[in-house]
Amino acid sequence: MKTPFRIFLLSVLSIQLAYAEEIRMAASDLLAEFITPHLKAFAEENDLHLTIDDIGSLPAMDRLRANEIDLAVVAFPESAEVPREEFSVFPLAYSTAVLVVNNGNPINELSLSRLGGIFGSSEEFNFNTWGELGTSGWRTRNIKPLAGPAEGSISLELFRHSVLSGRALKSSVAMLRDSEIEDAITRDIASIGILSALPEKSNLKVLMLSGGQGDPAFSPTSENIYLGDYPIRLPFYIAFNPRDEGKVKPILRALLSAEISESLNKNDLFALPETARNRMLVELDFRD
Repeated sequence: MKTPFRIFLLSVLSIQLAYAEEIRMAASDLLAEFITPHLKAFAEENDLHLTIDDIGSLPAMDRLRANEIDLAVVAFPESAEVPREEFSVFPLAYSTAVLVVNNGNPINELSLSRLGGIFGSSEEFNFNTWGELGTSGWRTRNIKPLAGPAEGSISLELFRHSVLSGRALKSSVAMLRDSEIEDAITRDIASIGILSALPEKSNLKVLMLSGGQGDPAFSPTSENIYLGDYPIRLPFYIAFNPRDEGKVKPILRALLSAEISESLNKNDLFALPETARNRMLVELDFRD
């Protein structure tokens, strides 16, 4: 026979279980593996019932609109309209392409149109020597374009979309493994390579890029990418229905944590600058 006290405890437990709603989440398959372990550990430590599906961005948004999930982490190309009137949206991270040359190369910056002339097969310009780009003392030195995207990275596709409008690369672009490209640029002073992330070797130089000839050029720092000054980027956003903010707020804080930021940075992505993350966390606190 159950005592009144035991009945009371069971009632409290039932209320708590009912209150601990399942938080349903979907994350782009381009970054899900980098955030899922941290989110699951956070949910376990905080007694949250969290499910995470690893799917494409378009299916994730369809499921969010159908109320089949509570929160989505999705990629929106720069050409796409971010649905800020429909959902609450927070930036989370960016994918990009980094252009690298040997330290001995005198060039420091390029515009997207000039990059197109180096790498593209049907662009406005067609550059084959560094002298054609005005590089002093390198009049007849041939440009040797390379590409070495990391496995699973979309940096090369992003480069083609942002610089070549999706058109083809020149047949002269050598495709290398990501583990090979830095050594190749180190050995050949006339080479230029497309990387998925900042190089590890100190004898390589990262080029600043500008959207147009004569425009200011910017390096691929987290701040410049976040502000949109660096012209090659694919943003990832956190999206949810405003009515569910209270429910998903713990996961929002976890997504904006230093731990997840570090994981993204270690896996060829650029997380938000720390100042931007902290500002968003403060905004969330004020909205409690």
